[in-house]
Amino acid sequence: MGFFEEEVLKGKYFTPKSRDRLRATMVNLFIFVGSFVMLLYAYENLIQGYYTMLFVELFIVFILMVAYLVFPHYISVTYSSYMILGALTFLLSMSLIVPDQDPELSLFWLATLPIFVFFFLGVKKGIRWSTNMFVILLFIPLFSYVTGFKFVYEWELLSQIVLGYLAISYMVFIIESERSSYEQRLNIALEENKILFKEVHHRTKNNMQVVMSLLEGQAFKIDDPKYKKMFETHVDRLKAMSMMHKNLYSNHSYEEVDIQAYLEEIAQNLQTYTEHSILTDIDPIRVHMKIAMNLGLIFNEAVTNAIEHAFDEKEGTISISLKPEGKRYRLSIEDNGKGYDTSKSFQSLGVTLIKDLSATLPHGTIDIDGKDGVKIVIYFDAKEA
Repeated sequence: MGFFEEEVLKGKYFTPKSRDRLRATMVNLFIFVGSFVMLLYAYENLIQGYYTMLFVELFIVFILMVAYLVFPHYISVTYSSYMILGALTFLLSMSLIVPDQDPELSLFWLATLPIFVFFFLGVKKGIRWSTNMFVILLFIPLFSYVTGFKFVYEWELLSQIVLGYLAISYMVFIIESERSSYEQRLNIALEENKILFKEVHHRTKNNMQVVMSLLEGQAFKIDDPKYKKMFETHVDRLKAMSMMHKNLYSNHSYEEVDIQAYLEEIAQNLQTYTEHSILTDIDPIRVHMKIAMNLGLIFNEAVTNAIEHAFDEKEGTISISLKPEGKRYRLSIEDNGKGYDTSKSFQSLGVTLIKDLSATLPHGTIDIDGKDGVKIVIYFDAKEA
C-alpha cells in the first residue's frame, strides 16, 4: 500500500501527512477509478452501437490520463481538481439528458460529485458550485414537465434525483463544515502552543542566565582553586543546557534541535577558555530536545575533561564528530593527550556522568579508549523507542 500511494498515486512529490498530499493521492485515485468505470461503459456503448457517447467517454478518459501523466510537474492539484469536477458535472448532466445512454451511471456520478466538490473546493467554493449545479439539474425536470419531453427518466423521478443530489450535498456540507471548523480550531491551538513553548524556552534560558550569573559571582569571591573550579564547571553545564533552549526558540522548532548548531555553539564557548584546538565535524542533524540535552551535556563534560586533564603544558587538539551510520548515529570525541588507564576502578565525576548520560540515549552504547589519548565513541538511535 505504501508503494501504491507513494509511486502510483504520486504521493512522493508532497510532504508526508500533509493535506496537499492527501488531495493529490485522492485526485489520482479518482482518475483511475473514474477512468475504469467509463471504460466499462464505453465497451458497453461499443457493443450496443452508441458511438456518440462512446467517443465522449473515451475523450474524457484520454484527458484524465494526460492530466495524470503530467501531474504534478506541469499541472497542479488545483487544476487537476477542476478538470475532474468539470468532467463529473458534464457526465452527470449527460447521464440524465441523453436517453438510453448509460442511465444507471447517473447514480454513480450523483453520489460522487458532492463529495469531490466539498473535499477539494472547501466549504465556501463548494456551496457556490453545488448551488449552480442544483440550478442546472433543477432545470431538467422543469423542462420535462413543461414541455412533456422525456429524458432518461420521467420528470417525477428526475425531481427525486435532483432532490437527492441536494440532500447529499447538504450532508457533505455539514461534515466538511465540522471538519474545517475543527481543523481551524486545531491550527489556532497549535499556534498558541507554539507561542507558549517559545515563551517557556525563552524564560528558561533567561532564568538559567540568572543562575549562572549568581554562580559566577559566587565563584569570583572564592579563593580556593578547587572550589572555584567546581563553580565554573557547573556554570559550563548550565550554559550547555541554556544554549539548547536558545536553539529551540530561535529556530522556531519546539521539539527538535539542530544538533550541529547546538554543539558547535558549545564548542565555541569552551574554546574561549583554552588554547587547545577544538575541531568539530558535525552533520546537520535534527534530534529530539531530550536527546539533544543529553548530547550537549556529554559533549560539554568530555571536552571539559580533555581541556583540564588530557594535556600537560603542550598544546593539544580535541576532535569531535557526529555522523549517521546506517540507522544509528556515531558521536566521537577524542584528544591527542596523555590518556589514562581505563581499567582502574576509580573514575572522575565527569566520566561517570558521561556514562550515565549515554545510557539515557535511545539504545545508547559507549566505548572509552585511554591509549594514546582518550577516545570516546557513543552510538545511539535517531529516535526514542
